[in-house]
Amino acid sequence: MNKKHGAWSKNEKIFLGLLAPILVLFFCFNTLPLIKGFYYGLTNFRGYGSYDFVGLRNFAEIFQDSRVGHSYLFTFKYALVMTIVVNLLSLILALGLNSKIRGKNALRGIYFVPNILGGLVVGYIFSFIFTYILPTIGEVTGIGFLKTSLGMDCNRDRRSMAGNRNEYDHLYFRSADSTGRSL
Repeated sequence: MNKKHGAWSKNEKIFLGLLAPILVLFFCFNTLPLIKGFYYGLTNFRGYGSYDFVGLRNFAEIFQDSRVGHSYLFTFKYALVMTIVVNLLSLILALGLNSKIRGKNALRGIYFVPNILGGLVVGYIFSFIFTYILPTIGEVTGIGFLKTSLGMDCNRDRRSMAGNRNEYDHLYFRSADSTGRSL
């Protein structure tokens, strides 16, 4: 807030305008369920029907139950073992990806392809949305800027798009060929 006049500056208004929905959503989907869960923990509510307030009796019963203690111990052991196993496997994989062994590039491909496929699928989905769905919505609603799919000419010849992609692939393989190593 501006100290002299007591008015909000433009940046502060924008900041608060962007922050307010996030805080409301955080409260509705995080804080409110937490409060309700704690409140229901103080009752004998079974998920349906009526319930009575029982206070901290539920929490006292939980800590007196040996099954809860065993489940906490199992969770602690599981977390400890899995931390060690995951770190060892990660170290072995990192050594394999960075060592001078035969088939290193195949190992890298096997490791990185699943990460690339997710982005590729998302790219195709958004390409479909921007190429077909938004122009259709623009034509139906009469919104001009949607008709061209946010600046892209949707009526462009598809073969030229394939040709552009082919040029990128060509550049990639030529650069890999000229350097003697993959990018």
